[in-house]
Amino acid sequence: MTSSLIAWIGTAVYGWDLHLFQAIHPTVPPSPVMLHLARVFADGPLVLTAGVLGLMLVWPRGSMRATALKALVVAAMALIGNALIGLVWDRARPFVAGVGHAWIAHAATGSFPSDHLTIQWVVAGMLWLDPRTRRWGKVVALLGLPMAWARIYLGVHYPGDMMGALALAALATLSIWIAATTRSRSRVNVQTA
Repeated sequence: MTSSLIAWIGTAVYGWDLHLFQAIHPTVPPSPVMLHLARVFADGPLVLTAGVLGLMLVWPRGSMRATALKALVVAAMALIGNALIGLVWDRARPFVAGVGHAWIAHAATGSFPSDHLTIQWVVAGMLWLDPRTRRWGKVVALLGLPMAWARIYLGVHYPGDMMGALALAALATLSIWIAATTRSRSRVNVQTA
C-alpha cells in the first residue's frame, strides 16, 4: 500500500514537472535573441554573485568579509549535499531523457537539484541573514529567478530541479542560522551565569 502511494505521488510530481518543463522549454530552435538572452541568464547571475562575494572579501570592513566567507562555506556544504543526492537519485537531464533539446552544451550529469541555483540561493540566504548585507541578499535572490527560467528554457533542468535547489539552499541556510543563534544564546547564558 505504502509503496504504491509513493509510486503514485512520484508519477504525479513527475507529470507536473514535465508539463511545466514543456510549457517553458521551446520545442523548436529559439530565435538568436532569445537564445542569447537565455544563455546570459543561465550563467550571468552566478558570475555577478561571485563578483559581489569577491568585493565583500576585499572590502575593508571585516564583517562583510566574514559574511562572504560564511556564504562560500555554506555553499560548498550545500554542493556536497547535492552530490550525495545525486548518488541516491541520478535524475537524467531533460535532453538526456529525450523530453527536450539542450540549447547549450552541457554534460549529461544528474539534474537534481540544480548546482547553479543551489549556490545562488545559499549565497542569497546567507547575505539576507546579515542585516549589513541584506540588500545584497535580496538582489542575489532575485537574480536566481531568471537563472532558473533560463536553465529550464535551455533544456538542462526541470522546474523540480529548481525547487529542489531552493529547498536545499533553505535547509542549508536555516541550519547555519539555527546553529549560530543557538551558539550565541549559549554564550549569553554562560556570561550571565
